[in-house]
Amino acid sequence: MRFPNNRAYHVIYDDSLMDAVKYAAENDWTSIVPDIGVPAFSPERILTDERTRLRELSRNLSVGWGFHAAGDNVSLFSTYPPIKAGIIQYFKQTINLAREISTGPTNVVIHAGVPPGFKKARGQPGNFNEINHDFYAQTLRENITALIEHAFPHVKIAIENTGWTPLIRDVVRSLLPKGLRLCFDIPKLYGPGFKIIEEDWNFIKEHKGFIEVVHIHDIDPTLGSHQVVGEGILDFERYLRFLSELPTKPQYVFEVRPREDAHESLLKLGRLLDILNLTL
Repeated sequence: MRFPNNRAYHVIYDDSLMDAVKYAAENDWTSIVPDIGVPAFSPERILTDERTRLRELSRNLSVGWGFHAAGDNVSLFSTYPPIKAGIIQYFKQTINLAREISTGPTNVVIHAGVPPGFKKARGQPGNFNEINHDFYAQTLRENITALIEHAFPHVKIAIENTGWTPLIRDVVRSLLPKGLRLCFDIPKLYGPGFKIIEEDWNFIKEHKGFIEVVHIHDIDPTLGSHQVVGEGILDFERYLRFLSELPTKPQYVFEVRPREDAHESLLKLGRLLDILNLTL
């Protein structure tokens, strides 16, 4: 069966990272991606001894790593000085964790977050973000740059296409030459009514050489995203053909939970790759 060369599952409901590494080695995975939004995986809870043991175990079992930075209740648009400093410091701790555990190059996926917006009364169009465009663009650019510089050269920072706006796309475009990479989440290409967000899709295609990570899951109109591959409405063939032509091989992360459903998704995608005669 044709599996992606670098394939991982999203570690959320596992009992521990040690358990996740062992499970991955026994179940067709080449790497794992813990989500730092899980309290047990928060960097301050993983002490030096455990980091050493995880590094040694993953080396012995040939299991690689990727990491998903905390995405809830944080925003790289934050401008409040002490909160902004705390967010950047926490993200740097995540990068340090990635660097210390991984035996080879790895990545940390980030979300940009959302700048504040203020409605106007009587249905008038709000233009707060337009008025403050340059300020928030500079804030996002400075924050991501700080992470790129802290991560270099062992860890790559990849920004996920979630909640993108023209402002975010402009900032991302300006930072790609400076080391930023892309995390292409296929279902997040879809907006209201399950219509493709053409601006995001065009951006991804235009900058395909910068794709570092790909998120795989399906969408069900009733249940939403993060569903088992083949149980939703996504036409994966279109994206698999696109991905098979990438100049470099990204890490494919199956964001389906729990891990048994991620493995089922891997098997289904592998069968589809066989049928289509494609290699990822």
